[in-house]
Amino acid sequence: MKKSILIIGINYFPEITGIGKYTAEMAEYLAHKKDFDVTVITGNPYYPQWRIYDGYKNNIHKEIVNGITVYRNPVYIPSKPRTMRRLLQDSLFVCCSFFILNYFLLTRKRFDYIFTPVPPFAIGFLGLYYRFFFRKAKLIYHIQDLQIDAASNLGMIKHKKFLKILFKLEEYILTRVNFVSTISDGMLSKIEAKTNKKMNTVLFPNWINNHDIFPTKSQVSIVKYDWLENKKMIFYSGAIGEKQGLEGFIDAADTFKNAPEFCFVIAGEGPYKEKLSLYAQSKGLTNLHFLNLLPIHEFNEMLNSAFIHIIIQKESGSDLFLPSKLTNILGIGGVALVTASPNTSLYNIFTKHNCGYIICPSNLNELCKAIQKLSTDISLYNTIKLNALDYAKINLYQSNVIDQFINKIAS
Repeated sequence: MKKSILIIGINYFPEITGIGKYTAEMAEYLAHKKDFDVTVITGNPYYPQWRIYDGYKNNIHKEIVNGITVYRNPVYIPSKPRTMRRLLQDSLFVCCSFFILNYFLLTRKRFDYIFTPVPPFAIGFLGLYYRFFFRKAKLIYHIQDLQIDAASNLGMIKHKKFLKILFKLEEYILTRVNFVSTISDGMLSKIEAKTNKKMNTVLFPNWINNHDIFPTKSQVSIVKYDWLENKKMIFYSGAIGEKQGLEGFIDAADTFKNAPEFCFVIAGEGPYKEKLSLYAQSKGLTNLHFLNLLPIHEFNEMLNSAFIHIIIQKESGSDLFLPSKLTNILGIGGVALVTASPNTSLYNIFTKHNCGYIICPSNLNELCKAIQKLSTDISLYNTIKLNALDYAKINLYQSNVIDQFINKIAS
């Protein structure tokens, strides 16, 4: 008999970065490769630009997206996505989704699985609400980011009593769902340490869509990006937010401003982009370029054209989220230069498999030395490239990751 799954998450296709990307790819894989009946409750697309996409009105509507039934909610989009405004955004999404969920209950629509990608953390309550009426449904609470921990560690929420309430609400969800899944061993350990009560935890890492992202010898068009000609590109791609700590990337570009062989590129969108751009302008850099999000074929070419891929994280949040950009870098056999503290997920993956180069967070001198080291030690550089691609093939290809996860929750 055909299995059915309801996915409730604020981000979904056509968003091509972050949580929305993985949620949509999983939904389509289940619908088209595993013959699941898939239904999605989500918001209107806004991320990472923090504005509603062209062609969408910010209202409630139903649409068919790549053969999947998708119910869209209006989304509150703050002009400046500060912490409390983002919590308000999350709360309003949960409230709007509650009405759609009640429609399913009234029409007796049954699902075998409820999948809730987090953040926002509170969508777990929607899954619990539905399962109260249909006890046989299995509820999977999938944590992409430890949202409350990150807000606490990064100083985004400083009110201790409010934080305590949020952690209690989170614990309530964690101890009542059927499965708690997350994307790295480090995050899994942190989740298991949150409560003394028994939880059924599952590792469900982000994957590579290897139909779109793959090694290629074709380079990005030099006609379009003439400033890349004969340059070693130091590349950052992804969301541009406060937790990325990209000031260090700008500072590194400043350090190498008199080294004509290097070119620094930031490709992406996010609430911190304007502030970061102003910081770069204040230094008068000519070796640094900002790009918008790229079409997938051009993005793959840009990934393959990069000499070094930079993943910078602030030390205080370095094991509360695992950058989704990492999978794409590994998938093309890219050389990733990563800031990571010992015993974090990134640190453990890279040291065990020698598939990237690790330095301590918030250390500009180390970052610059590492760029220089990788540009001169060709043997080390090529070893990392080979190991990165081998690791991706074994651990990160989409079908392997999703099939293993479905087998775990179905048993």
